[in-house]
Amino acid sequence: MCSNVGRKMPAFIDSYCADIAQWPVVFSYDYRVYFYRFIIILPTFMYLYAVNWSGLRPVVHRAWIIIAMPELDPITLNARQREAVIAPIGPVLVLAGPGTGKTRVLTERIAYLVSRRGVHPENILALTFTNKAAAELQIRLSRTLSKETAEVITAGTFHRFCISILREHRETVGLPPHFGIADEDLQRTLIYRAFPRLSPNESNLNNVMQNVNRLKWQRRYKAHVPMKKGDAALLDQYEAELKKNRLIDFDDLIFLAHDLLHSHRQILADYRAQFQHILVDEFQDTDPVQYALVYLLGAAHRSVFVVADDEQSIYGWRHARPEHIEQFRDDFLKGRSPIFLEENYRSSAEILRLARVFIANNDVLFERSIHTQRSGRRVRGMAFDTFEEEGQFIAGDIWDRIRETPDLVHRDIAVLYPQHAIGSELERIFMRANVPCLMAHRRGLFDQPVIRRALSVLRYALDGANDASLELFLRRELEAVDPKLYPAVRGFQKQKNIGSFKQAAFLYPRTVSEEEGVDVERALGLAGVVHNAVQRGAVASLPHLVDDILDQLNTSELPSLKNHLDDIVDPLELSVLNIALNRVLPLWRRGGTLYVACRDEVLRHMLTTLIRDALARPGLIIREAVPGSRLDVLSDTLILSFDEDPPKTPEHFLHLGGMACGAMLAALKLCQAIRCADLPAYMPEYTAFALETADDDPEQAQITALGAVRVRDGRAVDTFYSPVRLREDKGTAPTFQEIYLAFQAFVGIDILVAHNGYAFDFQVLHREARRNGRSRMPNPTVDILPMARSYGATATRDLRPLCERYDIASDPNDPPARARALALYRVFEAMKKERASRYRRMTHERLLDHVALGLLFRTRDGVRDTEFSREEHVHFNLGAQRLLGPANLCIRNLVQHYPRLDADRLRGQTRMLLGEDPRPDVLALHAPDQIQRFRDLCERHGAAAPSLQEGIRNLLDFADLYKVELDTQDRDAVHLLTLHAAKGLEFREVYICGLEDRILPNARALNSADLAEQRRLLYVGITRAMDRLTLSCVQHRPGRNMAPSRFWDELGLERDDRGVDAAPTA
Repeated sequence: MCSNVGRKMPAFIDSYCADIAQWPVVFSYDYRVYFYRFIIILPTFMYLYAVNWSGLRPVVHRAWIIIAMPELDPITLNARQREAVIAPIGPVLVLAGPGTGKTRVLTERIAYLVSRRGVHPENILALTFTNKAAAELQIRLSRTLSKETAEVITAGTFHRFCISILREHRETVGLPPHFGIADEDLQRTLIYRAFPRLSPNESNLNNVMQNVNRLKWQRRYKAHVPMKKGDAALLDQYEAELKKNRLIDFDDLIFLAHDLLHSHRQILADYRAQFQHILVDEFQDTDPVQYALVYLLGAAHRSVFVVADDEQSIYGWRHARPEHIEQFRDDFLKGRSPIFLEENYRSSAEILRLARVFIANNDVLFERSIHTQRSGRRVRGMAFDTFEEEGQFIAGDIWDRIRETPDLVHRDIAVLYPQHAIGSELERIFMRANVPCLMAHRRGLFDQPVIRRALSVLRYALDGANDASLELFLRRELEAVDPKLYPAVRGFQKQKNIGSFKQAAFLYPRTVSEEEGVDVERALGLAGVVHNAVQRGAVASLPHLVDDILDQLNTSELPSLKNHLDDIVDPLELSVLNIALNRVLPLWRRGGTLYVACRDEVLRHMLTTLIRDALARPGLIIREAVPGSRLDVLSDTLILSFDEDPPKTPEHFLHLGGMACGAMLAALKLCQAIRCADLPAYMPEYTAFALETADDDPEQAQITALGAVRVRDGRAVDTFYSPVRLREDKGTAPTFQEIYLAFQAFVGIDILVAHNGYAFDFQVLHREARRNGRSRMPNPTVDILPMARSYGATATRDLRPLCERYDIASDPNDPPARARALALYRVFEAMKKERASRYRRMTHERLLDHVALGLLFRTRDGVRDTEFSREEHVHFNLGAQRLLGPANLCIRNLVQHYPRLDADRLRGQTRMLLGEDPRPDVLALHAPDQIQRFRDLCERHGAAAPSLQEGIRNLLDFADLYKVELDTQDRDAVHLLTLHAAKGLEFREVYICGLEDRILPNARALNSADLAEQRRLLYVGITRAMDRLTLSCVQHRPGRNMAPSRFWDELGLERDDRGVDAAPTA
């Protein structure tokens, strides 16, 4: 009897718990609610315990969700929102106008399904169109439910969901392992490879890319429309390049995922069983394939909850169609009415009135009335003669508003525009006016040149057959050295009719002098080192691999410490810092209190800020030691003194003030030494080997001797040497076949290290093994030549220049092969020490703005002194460029802390000491911050993956699907955004520029159906504003005269060119 009850119990309990979730709450206080729920569920637990049912554990979990579930708050949900949240399970269409709380509704709907309707979190799929929306949804769910429950829910963009499907079912789809996603750069490379006669100009290739996209959709949805012969060839060759390089593009992500589900019923059934409840945000932005995907997944259970607004559909160029809202109504609702969210919580009455009057010029799909209870603020229309006057007015107006409004900060303000070119001009004007600003376009994490190159070489490392990724990496790396190099290799490939770019790059250096080919060899060697490290396990972790890549990439085009290492002293070369390290390091590891002492209060504050930012970790407290204050000095306390005079009671003090490099550099170097103290040893175990050959041509060379050195923890523990008899000789020396097994046994599983290995030693060794019927050695391989060249050494294919650089001599009595192997071991150990030193000197580069600002306050003998040493000049010049950047907060934060200081004076002093104003594009760079964030990402993805290759794959997927809207840093700066990028955001004050014909609306839309979408685009921009809105146009932009937009008449807003408020016309 008990067993029968046990078998029926899960369905009964499921139903019972779901019923309980619907029971009303009779108490008003939270703790009583939870107690009430516990009491009514308790009999179920007792019964289950009595029958000893084995399924008690999942029921307890479900019941706990019910007991602890949050309540829907009737105060924060209006009637329409609540109606949407608690709508019966089934198809629901929510038409949500701007600022009506759609994200809140989505969040509460998911919470309602989990906590009130007993839905398992893993059965919910929430699809968004931006990473930002997905991240925000996850954050809100973590607060509403719990972090653990939110992580179980599948929430992400359509593309991220589809890539997970394709990764899981790649064999069924016919995709290779570790297939990649072609980003825009890689797509341009593929097109250029398919049609080398095309101009490599980026804008030209972008036009071809748009044509390819159009043709791809035409072939899928309008196959009956004849395609021109040239168009068909373009598309076919592009698709062939994708396949050859084992890549898919963004259209393929959706196409292939949809086709997989459509053609494999069992796989579709599995996904339907898993995702029984689907929620879609911004449904008006779906394209036909995305709509079909939602239909496939949701047609059976029909629990599809979509939020849409046809009046905010602005992605027609991505094939989005607002008519999909009507199609959803016909396919799913079956007579049910949509739910309208009509109360706007964002915009003032004047702003909303202007927006509604304007959008009424479009045809209406759904009648609705959006209203607000927020009181009105100013709406202005402005006209200017030139874009310079427009930008200067906006910059001045922003400063006026910040001064006039105490609670208004720069991040509350956005300047929106239809075209990126307008944003670039505004950024330049704002920087000149000291207005802190952040422009998203080309400023994102993965727009950073060094990071883009690192990703390219990682993509190649994951799949050596991906010739396009290697070409993209080499192009970027060579262009950073000399723009003529890449075209030279391309021309050589064409001239010699070489099919593979990799092969052409490999052969090219042999046709020119070693000096001319050195950069090609260095870049190709780096790609080979990384590929071997990934494929053969020569590196322990993704962060360590990426650190080596970043260290060896060319960064001459960036303001970086890496380009000035010869002028920077290694912290460990300073005896005072070695002593300090021995005292501070234990405290940093175990935790405690670190006080920073300095009589100059401003300098003390900046030293504390620098050390806190550099060394922050749980358990470590870093505070200022204010003169005259009482310090809690315990055994785990240390006081860092940066005064010139040593402290009188040195017991708990560590005096760093007497160092010649000054207080700020002393603090930085101490932090660098501490941060690098626990880095794992680099390649502690390996075997270095060298060949002696009868020929210098790797295709013909025969081995005459082989020497090797086994290394453990930096020491040579054994050596191997044997002469080798040539095939045609009849001497007594053993043949290669006879010594090969002994050499393999000596090497074991070690990493094989050689000099010029990829161009010679490894090639010859593997070729001879094959020739003698032996298998290639499976060991990971490392060639030290690319590393040596990246360090700026006068490294050649000969080892002798490196021996001279590191002062290494060989024993003349040793056979040449063994002597070279021993010299190689010693050179490599010296390079490893240099590598560690480079890391120490470059660590915390992101904090150089703090250092530069602190150097303005340095003193000598109690007097301000800005006569910098050579090393101080390097740190100051690099830090000052960041200090003057458009979104840097160091000076502003310091002035807020010490109001007696003057921000303009500090900036002027910085410019004077710098000697010249840096270029705006240099000022706008956030390279050190971004590289540190990239390292953090590598740490995260590497730690979460079971293998190095999976970690790289996850990192590349993240980068490929990443959108710049996630890259808005938490800085107090005015946002410079295109109207498209502003979708989903809100700001207290908004300026919209570019209201001119052929810009807004754009030229393509002037006489076409696209005009309605351009109208919706401006409507989106207007409704980003909460309190204040300014719209503007100009008569002259660079190189052309402009006419006011035809939208001005529809707005009913007069333009004022004197800065006086404009009243709406009748």
